[in-house]
Amino acid sequence: MNIQKIHSKNILLIRILWGCFILCMLVQVLKHKDPAFMSILFGSGVLVCGTISIFIFKKVFIKQTMYLCVLGMSFVTFVLIENEPVISNFYLIFLVIFILSLYQDYRPVILMSILSIFIGAYFYRYEERLNYSYHEGDYSYFLFTLSVTFLVAFLQIRYSRAVEKDDNAKKEEVRKDNEQQILALINSMPDLIYIQDSTGRFIEMNQYAKDLFKLKDTDYRNKHLDELFSQNEWFRNFENCFSNDEISWEKGTPYRFQLDIAIGGQFSAIFDIIKVPTFFADGSRKNLLVIGRNITEQKRANDLLLRSEKLAVVGELAAGVAHEIRNPLTSIKGFIQLAEQDGEFDRQYVQIMLSEISRIESIVSEYLSLAKPNQNSPKSLQSIDNLIRNVITLFESQTNLRNIIIHSELDHSYQIMCNPNEIKQVLINIFQNAIEAIGNNGDIFISLQNTIENGVEIIFIDNGCGIEEERLKKIGEPFFSTKEKGTGLGLLTSNRIIEKHNGTIKITSEVNKGTEVRVFLPVS
Repeated sequence: MNIQKIHSKNILLIRILWGCFILCMLVQVLKHKDPAFMSILFGSGVLVCGTISIFIFKKVFIKQTMYLCVLGMSFVTFVLIENEPVISNFYLIFLVIFILSLYQDYRPVILMSILSIFIGAYFYRYEERLNYSYHEGDYSYFLFTLSVTFLVAFLQIRYSRAVEKDDNAKKEEVRKDNEQQILALINSMPDLIYIQDSTGRFIEMNQYAKDLFKLKDTDYRNKHLDELFSQNEWFRNFENCFSNDEISWEKGTPYRFQLDIAIGGQFSAIFDIIKVPTFFADGSRKNLLVIGRNITEQKRANDLLLRSEKLAVVGELAAGVAHEIRNPLTSIKGFIQLAEQDGEFDRQYVQIMLSEISRIESIVSEYLSLAKPNQNSPKSLQSIDNLIRNVITLFESQTNLRNIIIHSELDHSYQIMCNPNEIKQVLINIFQNAIEAIGNNGDIFISLQNTIENGVEIIFIDNGCGIEEERLKKIGEPFFSTKEKGTGLGLLTSNRIIEKHNGTIKITSEVNKGTEVRVFLPVS
């Protein structure tokens, strides 16, 4: 019997013991009314019952308290028989059966049986103190009855333990069967799965992990990283996978991150890894479950999707950029023709032509930077207002043709760590949507503002046609678009870019009044 069960039995027995003690005191009050004897009995009873109660309440000496309860019951039995000897045989035998049913343990039953023999012997020896006379052989009969009771108790305990052992064996078999099923399940999964204990030792690992780490023929269980690193040089290449274990424990919640693993020309992959710490009831560390999925192909597909949307935007901008370049080219051509007629170049004409050429260079540079396939370029510190100004430059021709006025309130103080081309693509998608929503004759308001989350918010407001509430709920879903020929991938890719930069996009709109888009990005 486990400690918790013994403790619950002790609680039950001390309640019975207090009840029997109170019964003894009532008998003394009704029969003897001897204050001195009652004081001694009361004091000793409170001392015994109180001591046992303290042990039970404090949950100390739980097993030893079981024997103290048996001694306390024997003390109460002695007092009761002293007052009502006619119930002695029944009561002593009943106690053995009671202790048996309570604890299902040999030791307290044997102790209770021995105590019953001595208590019975005492009263049979001093029979003149009893209210009636015993016949010869009564004590032998009492011992025989007690022996039979003890034998029955002994056999019952043996049977109960055999049944309990059989039940435990069945439970263990079921547990092992469940473990085998779980192991078979995780081994069949095409994901990296392993479990470590609180000290970092490996408990279990699925087949995918063994093959990936090349630990198939290595005894990895109950071993730390250093031990496995010394045995397997290939496994050492995955050291970064375990570098942030402590972060997972400290957070106390699932921790997710992406890990790019490249081992020379032998292996290269990107894993989406989630680490789940588990704890005991007292808050101490238990196990760390790690699940990793190879998302290399998914990542490539997303990059292709991002590039395809980017090229679509480039195509949409092509006509506007061509028109924007055509204007300064016309001016340059005119000045060259004029110079050809006059036979000389006016210095003022040269300055104007150089200015127009610089503008062409600026427009072409922005256009080419958007079209470059450099999605994986590293992040750098960028001025967000400069990125917005560059995007405005690309759209100036379209807005002029459509009679759309751009109102901008930009601040040079906002710096963010980002991939500039990706952020430009997001801004271009939002800008293009605003222009298409307005059509002709409208306004676009662009502003920057600080947020309490230590970031900057880019706010786009247009007075276009707006979006219906039902359609607004689906904005961002793949292939859902409010445009007749739209793919619905523009905002989807924009969301992914902003999420990669740890930011958010929020859209509010009202039909025939306009749309507001707020892009939050953390400040470096």
